[in-house]
Amino acid sequence: MCSNSYSFYNNVYMANEKNKIDIFISLLLGLGILLVTGWSRLDIILSKNLVISLLIFTSLSFFSLKAYSSYKYLSILMFLSIFLLSPQVFASRQGELFPVTYIVFMIYFSLVLGKYMYKKWKSSL
Repeated sequence: MCSNSYSFYNNVYMANEKNKIDIFISLLLGLGILLVTGWSRLDIILSKNLVISLLIFTSLSFFSLKAYSSYKYLSILMFLSIFLLSPQVFASRQGELFPVTYIVFMIYFSLVLGKYMYKKWKSSL
């Protein structure tokens, strides 16, 4: 049974408009990062690695966009650290800078988890 009321439509169908915009912006940022960091050659564009790289860069861009509402400076650091994942950016340091990105994103996830656990603990008192 479906309701045709405005509040039902507004609560169910229109709830994810902000997420759709964030996902679209993240997809554009992911493509932009791939193109800026040297993935614009034709042989790489047609490979299977493009899909995996696009998925990784898009998801990391999405998390950095989500972090911007709460932690502005950390979000900027998260976005800048995404560029350290590409081996073409610093050719002499291939594979040495990716832990910086993981540490920055783990700091964000631990802040979100700590905030959630604190709210849950305070509400149970």
